[in-house]
Amino acid sequence: MRIGLDFDNTIACYDSAITKLAEEMFELPDLVPRTKLGVRDYLRMQDREVEWTAFQGELYGPGMRYAQAYEGAIETMLELNALGHELFIVSHRSKKPYAGHPHDLHAAARAWLKETVQSLGLFINDQIFFLETRDQKVQMIKELGCEIFLDDLPEVLEADQFPSTTRGILFAPDSFNENISTRHTTISQWTSLPALIKQA
Repeated sequence: MRIGLDFDNTIACYDSAITKLAEEMFELPDLVPRTKLGVRDYLRMQDREVEWTAFQGELYGPGMRYAQAYEGAIETMLELNALGHELFIVSHRSKKPYAGHPHDLHAAARAWLKETVQSLGLFINDQIFFLETRDQKVQMIKELGCEIFLDDLPEVLEADQFPSTTRGILFAPDSFNENISTRHTTISQWTSLPALIKQA
């Protein structure tokens, strides 16, 4: 079976990266949560939107050194690979940040993947695709013939162009209810994925 996987916030988790990078870049009051929303809201309240945009460029660039794979993600991908499934990463992220230093964000993601998962024998061939737009991403899912696609964004799975032959699975790690979506199966942990694939 051909299984497509999103990258940002699906394979790569930025929780600890946001905390560490925010501490490096800003002097935050103790009351500000060291989370994506906490840092964003604090900067926006101070009319520092450009700094928030630049922060995201750092996070998805050199800040990826702090990113970690979601719990169970690597083990699940290794299991699916061993069972003979074809795994593809199909992600949309801009190549350069919209503000701040012009890091190559695609290269940063590929470097993280090389160190984190390719060293384990995953995604060795041409199985990684970073696209600039969401429409290009959906088109690539169609061209690859993915029978299943895992993504943290409902708007990707519900896009008009999303192939009807692909089963979308929503990854919602902060959800305790694995059936919160009426349109798509929702999982909150990677280890739930193999059982769903067996049912497909």
